[in-house]
Amino acid sequence: MARTASGGSTEVLKHLHEYLDEHFQALHTHRQALQPTAPVFALEHDLNQDDLDLLSNAVCGAVAEGFDIRHRTWWLPFVVYAAEIGYLYTGDEYWPLFSQKTPGWERDPQWKIDNNRKRIKQWFQQFAAEYGGIKPEGPFAKNFSIIAWPITHAIMPADLQRQMAQLLYEARAVLTSAMLDDPHILGACLASRTGGYSDRFQKFCSSQILLGHIAAALLSGDDEESPYLVQSALVRLLDDLTDEHDSRNWLYQARRSAHTVRSSGFLPTSTSSVPAERRQPLYAVSNPKLLLRQEANGWCPYLGLPDLTTLQAENNQVSEELRRLRPKIEGRHQPFPRGKLLYPGRVPLTTWPRPGVPIIQLEQGSTQVNELIAERCTITRGPWWLFRSQPGGQAIEVKGGVVRPGHEYCLVGRAGLSPPGVPWISETVILADGVKAFDVKVPHTLSEEEITQLAAAGLSVVSNVSIHPVGLIPASWDGEGAAEWMAGEPALLMVSSTQTTEKCSVRVDGGLPSLLEWPAGSQQLVFALENLPVGTHEVHVALLTGGAGRPFVSGSLAVTIRDPHPNLEENTEGAGIRLFATPARPKLTEIWDGRASLSADGPVGTRAELTIVLRDESDKELVRQHHPISLPFDDSAWTRLAAQEFRRGKLQSAYNEAEICEVSVSRSGVGFASLSCERGFHPLRWVLTKQRNGGHTARLIDRTDGACTQVLLFSVENPLLGEQQDTRRPITVPESGGMLRATSGHASAAIILPPNPNWLRQRPNDQPTIRCTGTPLSDALELIRGHHRWQDADLSADPFSYRQRQLVLDAITAALVSLTAGNRWAHLERKRGRLSAYKRADLLDEMQKLVGEAPAQRAVAHYIAGHLWQWEDSLPALREGLSEAIGPIAADTGIGDRRVAADFLLLLASTPGSLESWDEIEREKFLRCVLISPVLIRATRFMILGTEDLREAPEQSTIGGIR
Repeated sequence: MARTASGGSTEVLKHLHEYLDEHFQALHTHRQALQPTAPVFALEHDLNQDDLDLLSNAVCGAVAEGFDIRHRTWWLPFVVYAAEIGYLYTGDEYWPLFSQKTPGWERDPQWKIDNNRKRIKQWFQQFAAEYGGIKPEGPFAKNFSIIAWPITHAIMPADLQRQMAQLLYEARAVLTSAMLDDPHILGACLASRTGGYSDRFQKFCSSQILLGHIAAALLSGDDEESPYLVQSALVRLLDDLTDEHDSRNWLYQARRSAHTVRSSGFLPTSTSSVPAERRQPLYAVSNPKLLLRQEANGWCPYLGLPDLTTLQAENNQVSEELRRLRPKIEGRHQPFPRGKLLYPGRVPLTTWPRPGVPIIQLEQGSTQVNELIAERCTITRGPWWLFRSQPGGQAIEVKGGVVRPGHEYCLVGRAGLSPPGVPWISETVILADGVKAFDVKVPHTLSEEEITQLAAAGLSVVSNVSIHPVGLIPASWDGEGAAEWMAGEPALLMVSSTQTTEKCSVRVDGGLPSLLEWPAGSQQLVFALENLPVGTHEVHVALLTGGAGRPFVSGSLAVTIRDPHPNLEENTEGAGIRLFATPARPKLTEIWDGRASLSADGPVGTRAELTIVLRDESDKELVRQHHPISLPFDDSAWTRLAAQEFRRGKLQSAYNEAEICEVSVSRSGVGFASLSCERGFHPLRWVLTKQRNGGHTARLIDRTDGACTQVLLFSVENPLLGEQQDTRRPITVPESGGMLRATSGHASAAIILPPNPNWLRQRPNDQPTIRCTGTPLSDALELIRGHHRWQDADLSADPFSYRQRQLVLDAITAALVSLTAGNRWAHLERKRGRLSAYKRADLLDEMQKLVGEAPAQRAVAHYIAGHLWQWEDSLPALREGLSEAIGPIAADTGIGDRRVAADFLLLLASTPGSLESWDEIEREKFLRCVLISPVLIRATRFMILGTEDLREAPEQSTIGGIR
């Protein structure tokens, strides 16, 4: 572009606007002709460095001159300028960076600054309407409704480019020509693979359309232009990506794989004879596997859990719900812990899965995600299931229902069905309700009548042709008709026949056949299927004679190509040690304040080293600590270690500065496992600064657009009532501590404030005041919400903040129990609060009497008192015990399912804030039952306090003289 003559910022802006208008119009026309159509990015301005400097000077000059109507008429340079700032964005606050590059931007009153920010967004929206500009989508766009526009139009901020190169490298094995031709499909595939990446990169990739178009451009050939990015923008990205050694190598390997996919294929398929269902895109394989294991009392069924994070490609909420919600497995009574489905493995079943019921669902999950899981996760429908016996007492399912003479199987069928009437099938024991099992010992020779009997149960006998994998060991092989390979591996197959054969016809998914010459004088033929896309394919083989060319025998094999999807366990370099977290992939704040727990598995009794490292935002190591542990290392051991180490010493001092916590467990010769926990990219974040007088100030880092951010301060003395605060200035923390909560649209951030230790020593017995002024139901709901606010807030590094939060949580819980349990119980709670921990066990007899006076209520209290000692160290036992205890009164209270009721009551009486995530209708239903029948909450509270007091009490008689 030719330089304009000097004439002030307005003339320069006009000239630039007219040039950019013509450029973007032409680019828009070109992108609209693509199939599918592609968006335009503001960073595709195609200006050289001199012209870009001219644009920057003109924009800054316009701001210095007042940014009035004369300048705002020519708006395209401002859009390009804002996108260039977005390219420099590293996750900190956007507007301070914008102000730093644009002198005078923030000298006006706040209302005018807010209006100018909104004007930038309006211009980007106009750019989208007139030039087909990309529109921000996903969680990032929801939380950052203004700055999402310039950051999205920056294509890819520089600090995310290394992770992009790594993502393309790790996905190179699953690339297909369909993905490379359609950025929407490519973006969905890549987005599903970001679970182990940084929180900010995951938010960036949540816009699958943006991700797909960038990836398609980066994967274009070396000497060809991409239809999705102008050459200048693509070269700029590639130059920045290849500055670093690993990124350069990753991108080279990914582009090489993409070139291979474009220039090669596998056995041809028909475009006309393929059935309609075959033309649909193959979904990522996510079906669970049924298997049996021989135990002392019979066969025990297990379900092999799949990696469901692959479904993220079809719904971007899948990974978040898998991490946050408890899964329910059909065939098991109790839900699993949060995040269980992020660790594929085997789980035992106590009941055989019922027909028509989804095998896996998420408790309180969204309808869309649960429907997706139900559709993608299925098992063989039955009513018969065949399992082939393996060495070591295991049996794997043969999905084709094919038996081989001379082999042993286990046949499982719905209760009430009769097995095939042959003498070599006999009933055996299976440790699951709803089905029967039969041992099947197939003889070497079968009569026609026996084959007919097997067919009645959907079973068949293997034919004269054998198809099985050879060469590279497949990921899975059931020994009969189904094999699995990882994407990128060739599927090597061998066809064997004892009859004279001249040709072999091979069809993949019903496509056109490929004729292969049979090796003369051989009984075997080996061939390879390469570049099969992820999914399950049917490979049909027919053997032909040389005469009429008619098939005399045929067979088929189910070939499954699995996505080698990265998950947490891939961080484990040695198989001897595995590290687990609940929830999976926890945040730094969850690890710090005890909302997440860790455990390590390994050889029993093995000594290992647990290492904790804190790093800042530049990945600089702040502190490193080593701790000897013994394997296995369970959740409770982690809780004790965290309580001892996180509240003191170097870890405490470094916490506020830390962005990443790395936890690793290692033992030389055994294994190594590690977990990285980020603080995460949050729209709002609190930073505390300690003052010389021992007090603190709090400052809000606001990465949102700032116009609607509100801050409330909740004191310890009155923890349910918030006072409005000024968001633009540091906030002085009250002497007693408290909680600060900031909200902006869907974003929120809360932190527990530390008290002044000197003040705390002077007033150690001060207690929060909880006021209830509405109806019992509305007050109960408000207490649950208040408890959740304090429970969910982040803890600061100061150990006294934990003390103050627990003080508030205990006060809210006691107020809720008093509200629902009645005056006499409320008096007992206050009385107990004044006693030391060692004397509280003296009140157990009184608690038992206050549970209720009716005979059935006294029976419940008596049952609880007699079993407290059995429950004091086991939450599952406590839950099961409460379910049994309330049995005699459940019908009269209308509480419904006792197991679900037990879960609700235990939360209500101990951590009521956890009920905030329950279904609203179900929560209110249970609350009404408790308000009508307070014996339920009294019995539950008796269990909780009783087990707690027994743990603290000395070895002496408690209830009725017996401990």
